Amino acid sequence: MLTRNDQKIVHALKPRLEEVAGDRLQAVIVYGSRVWGQAEPESDLDVAAIVREFTPELEASLLEAAYQVMWDHDFSPLLSLRVFDADSFAAYQEKGFSFYRKVAQEGISL
Repeated sequence: MLTRNDQKIVHALKPRLEEVAGDRLQAVIVYGSRVWGQAEPESDLDVAAIVREFTPELEASLLEAAYQVMWDHDFSPLLSLRVFDADSFAAYQEKGFSFYRKVAQEGISL
């Protein structure tokens, strides 16, 4: 149930993340209260970036890209970007961790 503004932001975000991560970016998934129809006016927009060969430097660069998108859209809503290593994300899903399953199954892949 993303609003038109939410859609505009995530469609601006994905190319920025691709630019930073290149072929290491495996998936971008929007999840959380805004997707699941439970958002309050001040709710953030939750986004997961699933990457291969995770490094703290890559994470910092992706977070900076998300910040720039927020800047371009007057910080409304705030983006909450979480960067996950692809192998770990898959392993946690297989182990049955509910957060990872819910993001993968009920989030919106871009």
